[in-house]
Amino acid sequence: MKNKMNIKDPRASRSRQALLDAGIQAFLQNPNASLTEVATFAGVGRATLYRHFETREQLIQEMAKESLIQIDKAMAPIYEKNLKGSFAIKAMFEVSMPVADRFHFLLSLWNIANEDTKVREIYDRQLNEINTLVEQGKRAGEIKSDMTTTWIVTLIDCLIYAGWWSIKDGHLDAKSASELAIASLFGGIQT
Repeated sequence: MKNKMNIKDPRASRSRQALLDAGIQAFLQNPNASLTEVATFAGVGRATLYRHFETREQLIQEMAKESLIQIDKAMAPIYEKNLKGSFAIKAMFEVSMPVADRFHFLLSLWNIANEDTKVREIYDRQLNEINTLVEQGKRAGEIKSDMTTTWIVTLIDCLIYAGWWSIKDGHLDAKSASELAIASLFGGIQT
């Protein structure tokens, strides 16, 4: 599905971004929000929203892509510093927990987001990057080699989501969620 608006036009691009931001806020409050509710939240008419996003699913998928790209941006300094293995995994928790306020909506809407090929492509690449970090940690003797990498990657992914839920529910702040995720993970896999 193509967006009807030319997102290369700066005004249309700003409008689209404002709608994505409003969508994230609306879905954070109510994962079942309709496009009408998102338009109201954004302070625009439904026609404006529909010029950018034809369906609720398309909006959710675009928000998911943006969320995953933001995770990439948060991870960029880790890769620029050439952190490897367990050091990079720990840093990943530290940069991913502070974005919980924008991205935990994905937890309840992932089934819709995951239907988009580009969303799956970005997410699979990110999981492969974590896979590489785990393998580096295993080779360095920082991570138990008798646990499958797939299991550890899934555990890391689940700990990120657990942290996001705990932050959303007000049980933890981002720093505490990061510390607990690191302690949980490495208390179970570190040699």
